[in-house]
Amino acid sequence: MNNDRHGEPCAREVGARVERRSGTSRTSRKRCADDGAQRGKSQRNDARPEPLLTREWSAYRAQILRAFYREAATYATRYRVSADDLLDHAHALCAPQIARGNYLKPVACIADLSVAAACCLGRANAWNELWIFAEPSMTRAAFSRLPETLALTWTRRYWTSLERLSRAGTGGLVRYDGSRPIRLWLVEDLLGTLERERAEGRLAIRREHLGKPIPLRLVGEQLA
Repeated sequence: MNNDRHGEPCAREVGARVERRSGTSRTSRKRCADDGAQRGKSQRNDARPEPLLTREWSAYRAQILRAFYREAATYATRYRVSADDLLDHAHALCAPQIARGNYLKPVACIADLSVAAACCLGRANAWNELWIFAEPSMTRAAFSRLPETLALTWTRRYWTSLERLSRAGTGGLVRYDGSRPIRLWLVEDLLGTLERERAEGRLAIRREHLGKPIPLRLVGEQLA
């Protein structure tokens, strides 16, 4: 859930040092900065190998634990989530796949999975921070399908239902598996819930509710 980028080389500093030492041209400074960026990216990729596909819970469990201790320590402390809490959350999702002998989805977003586990455990600070983080994207997604006033109301109702189901362990974030960013998952789940309610006749929009036409937005634009 953290959007910060660490370890990126500063092209301005690299260029300044090169200029002071040898008086190289702007083109040379840019080439050096690009090379530094590529080396930094390569080093980060080497330090974080891609998770391997597996059908075995023991191998999957080991991957989750390595990622948890490497990347999610801050969230574990802040939201009081242990490795066992995270493994219980992941195993509940994986059990049907393991029984069928299917490959398990790699956990690409271990920090987001830790936040989801904390929410399911009822950690109030996790819910508050996730709402602040995801609410703008969810509201923009609702705007693409509903009039403004109705979109705001419906988004809050969706969030209340999500929190209730997650705390009860019957749905909501219990279904989040960490295979993609949690904000994207929430936008997709919100739009899916909205379309189901419309199809079932539980969400009707009367003509007088409609104001100016609201253009549809792509999910990628909603997350920008």
